[in-house]
Amino acid sequence: MPLAHRLAGPFGVDLPRVVPLPMTRPSVALDPPDGRHGPSRRQLLGMAGLLALGGCTTSAGHAPASLAPADAAAASAPFPFTNPWVATVVGTPAELRAVLPDGLAPQRASLERFPGRAIPEGFWYYDGGLTYSTLLQERPAPLVFVIAGTGADDRSRLMILLARTLHAGGAHVVLIPSPSHANFIVTAGSTFLPGNGEQDAADLLKAMDAIRQRLAGRIQVSRYDLTGYSLGAWHAAFVARADAARAAPIGFDRVLLLNPPLNLYHSIQQIDAMLYKGLPQGIDGLNHFLARATARLAEAYGPADPLDFSNQDALLDLYRRLQPSDESLATTVGLSFRLSTTNLIFTSDVMSRSGYVFPRGQEFRSTTPLGDYFAVTLRLSFTDYFDDLYVERYASAGLTRQDLIDRSDLRWIGNWLAGQKQIGLITNADDVILAPGDLHGLREIFGDRAWIHPHGGHMGNLAFWPFVDQISGYFAT
Repeated sequence: MPLAHRLAGPFGVDLPRVVPLPMTRPSVALDPPDGRHGPSRRQLLGMAGLLALGGCTTSAGHAPASLAPADAAAASAPFPFTNPWVATVVGTPAELRAVLPDGLAPQRASLERFPGRAIPEGFWYYDGGLTYSTLLQERPAPLVFVIAGTGADDRSRLMILLARTLHAGGAHVVLIPSPSHANFIVTAGSTFLPGNGEQDAADLLKAMDAIRQRLAGRIQVSRYDLTGYSLGAWHAAFVARADAARAAPIGFDRVLLLNPPLNLYHSIQQIDAMLYKGLPQGIDGLNHFLARATARLAEAYGPADPLDFSNQDALLDLYRRLQPSDESLATTVGLSFRLSTTNLIFTSDVMSRSGYVFPRGQEFRSTTPLGDYFAVTLRLSFTDYFDDLYVERYASAGLTRQDLIDRSDLRWIGNWLAGQKQIGLITNADDVILAPGDLHGLREIFGDRAWIHPHGGHMGNLAFWPFVDQISGYFAT
């Protein structure tokens, strides 16, 4: 789900696993000078972190051959949340999650996509190049490339879950960050402005080709497959089409799209609107929203009862204690996306030297104060990025705003997708990133290759064992 995305990039931090709550009502302005502009980075990242880290771990022990829970009642139970906002935020309860083998963890590596590219010193942590992760078999096997969702890198929780699922099914797995992640923008993006399906696909394919070359001789590959979730699923569709048109294609044998948007522009409008569902005063009300949420957390968990996210059902427990409204849940989801947007806009602006937020001609350094830039970018939406940076970039190529909206739709390549029997889709009927009519559009393209779950919100049921079993079965040899 979106809240599990790793908060990395110029405004990102790693967050603690156990968060003891304060004994007294916390102050609104935790970072005074950021507080004068609105909520501080510490407030925002802390709040999103509380919700992002829940249920990240799995229990120890040996998994049975079946992915189903050992308990018969759990194995036959439906997905429990019919409210899409609850499903998106809380995810799958521990007793209904797929049982996967323990012990193996993806190994991280990096590659230099553009030797000699000048990377601003402020992005010193990306000097090693594009990061990716692998989980490999010791025998010949299919290799599955996995593309991350909005703002996520190769180590996000959902990427690790997909890696374990596919590896348990007998595949080599390669995890690649989203082209919207700061690491990809800085080290592998050719335009620094992600969102163009064809251009992003070309950048992803170049990264995949480089990784294939690096793995040659180390592993034996019987075929190549492809998947991705959320924005990564949208990217996977464009990658499959672009690859098929190449003189020397990778040749993906099976492609599976998990919870993709149909029209990316429609979905970013849905996402932008989420943030304001619980903010009647607009973005100026975010400070109050976070202060109120933190106070409610403090009331629900006393100083002797810390909020321990090593508990697999921490978010479920949190939801049951607080009983937040749908509007508050929607704002929480929207906030997680907005934090991804801040990193996307700032990184794209710096690398493209557009002068949108960061002054053109000024050097971005590790000592550059980020508070004011964060305050500004927090007020900018995905739609702002599209209109003010993305449209301007492609106007020079003779493309209008409407041209770009049309090309952000899977129906732009719909005839091709409809004829590709090796490409399937799994999504949820109540996915909160789909605009009205979008689910019908997906069904029209994929026909009987679209498997629609009734409930799950956006990625909330990815760990639900029937969903995992469906993914595993699709790629089974």
